[in-house]
Amino acid sequence: MRRYVPILRWLPEYDSSWLRADLIAGLTIMALLVPEGMAYAELAGVGPEAAFYAAPIGLLLYAVFGTSRQLVVAVSSAVAVMSASIIGQLGAADAAEFAALTALLAILAGVVGVLAGLLKLGKIARFFSGSVLAGFVSGLALVIIVKQLPKVFGLEGTEGNVWERVWHLIGDLGGAHSTTLVIGASTIALMWALEKWFHRIPAALVALVYGILAVTIFGLADEIHVVGEIPSGLALPQWPDVAATEIMGLIPGAVAITLVMFAEAVGPARSFASKHRYRIDEDQELVGMGMANLGAGFFQGFPIGASLSKSAAADAAGGRSQVSGMVAAIATALVALFLTPLFENLPEAALGGIVIVAVSGMFKWGEMRRLYRLRKIDFWLAIVALLGVMTFEEVLYGLLIAVLASLVALIMRTRRPQISELGRLPGTLQFRSLAVHPEARQSSGLLIVRPDETVFFANAASIREGIRDMVDGADRPVETVLLDLEMTNELDVPGAEMIEELHRELEGLGVELALAGAHAAVEDILERSGVLEAISRDALFSDVSNAVLALAERTPEELDDPDRAAIIARIDELADAALAHAAEMTEDERRRLAGVVDRLNRIAERDQ
Repeated sequence: MRRYVPILRWLPEYDSSWLRADLIAGLTIMALLVPEGMAYAELAGVGPEAAFYAAPIGLLLYAVFGTSRQLVVAVSSAVAVMSASIIGQLGAADAAEFAALTALLAILAGVVGVLAGLLKLGKIARFFSGSVLAGFVSGLALVIIVKQLPKVFGLEGTEGNVWERVWHLIGDLGGAHSTTLVIGASTIALMWALEKWFHRIPAALVALVYGILAVTIFGLADEIHVVGEIPSGLALPQWPDVAATEIMGLIPGAVAITLVMFAEAVGPARSFASKHRYRIDEDQELVGMGMANLGAGFFQGFPIGASLSKSAAADAAGGRSQVSGMVAAIATALVALFLTPLFENLPEAALGGIVIVAVSGMFKWGEMRRLYRLRKIDFWLAIVALLGVMTFEEVLYGLLIAVLASLVALIMRTRRPQISELGRLPGTLQFRSLAVHPEARQSSGLLIVRPDETVFFANAASIREGIRDMVDGADRPVETVLLDLEMTNELDVPGAEMIEELHRELEGLGVELALAGAHAAVEDILERSGVLEAISRDALFSDVSNAVLALAERTPEELDDPDRAAIIARIDELADAALAHAAEMTEDERRRLAGVVDRLNRIAERDQ
């Protein structure tokens, strides 16, 4: 139970001195959650009261089952937009059916999350390219902003992708409602100013109060669109009133929401854990987010996810544990029970402005600039994902573009694998890439190569061809190729077969193949596949240093007269290493090195 219900581990050990900070952090979360939650509920296509149904139970269940102490799982703009897009394709007959389908989608996303966590699929987020995800999330931010702009201008929203909506908006600007525009624009300006110069003040809450006061004081309720009456209280748990046949149609959307929800949350969760020196369990995070969505769905809410802005605010307020989430859940529930009549005069334009400012932080300006500066291909992959989300009206198609872009990135990497040639750093027995350390020395007759990624079926042929090109293009005769497998933790059968094929090709050229740094699993597959028998077990070494020493021990007697200069060069190299760094070597390295130097010296003296 302690393994699958983390609250049983941390709550008995809770430090009471943290309570004050957690209370402040919890109230901070609530202050942000109420206005943003109502706005995000509208993004999801349901009434603002759905935020009060989904958020409290989501916060409580994540506190019980999650492992991050600072992450806030309540409402997410990205998940809300995806939910509206998925349900919108089903052609709901009315608002009640739309809300029921939305709740069912949350339940299914919860089931997917819990099952994925129990099956230990938490590592799946690592297969999302970070650069592609940045483009996808940035595209979603632009989609959300464009959808909210008609509210700010007092115009009717239109259908279509981002480009079509922008075109219609520009054409309709002449009909903008001036009072609505003043309310919406001033809300955006107010929030921007508060976040820039008074960032400790909950800008969204201030903007919500400002909008309500403006409508109430100036009597604008009949002139502009307002939220209107919001049902008080909390919903009772129930299974959504939806036909069973709808379930299969929602499963792909539930999987997509789970992927995006988890991929967006796991990075910040790791960051908070590193900052506060604790560990998260990625598999249990899936369970925690899944349980939060199950609760949100059963309590007639909508799919939820991690809120990065509220997480950062809670952390800045000093939140130390999941107790802050529990406090936020209780405070939000109290608002739902007693304070919803206060929101009747909340203008839709103010809600639109709150959303625009809130999601503007989703656009990864800094990350996009960083990608462009560091690696252009990552930048353009992010742009492809961004444009995919903006061009397709169906968000799932945009997600598919992002996934395909990630696969393209993987294929491009495997098509041109990085292979480093290693050399010995002067005065040491350390071997480093010649590209990074041009001062490193190459050994006579020996080519040391290291694939800088795991060898597997997708890149095996490219790695073999790359090594052959390095042998053919070497500026000195190559007698032995030493393949360093240090970066390969596990070798598949095609990878093993590639090594055997490389051995045969090199053998035909009169070049020996030796292996170094093979992990236990790699050595096992080489043994069982017969590759070690073909190459010879004597050609397998624990690491590059031992391989170079062993090859040097057996080489002198086999050298012909033209190689005497190489002998003298090798004496100098090894003697240099022995004198300069003998204290850093192991006893075995010192003994073997001394033996090699001694034998080489005797050969050189005899030749002279």
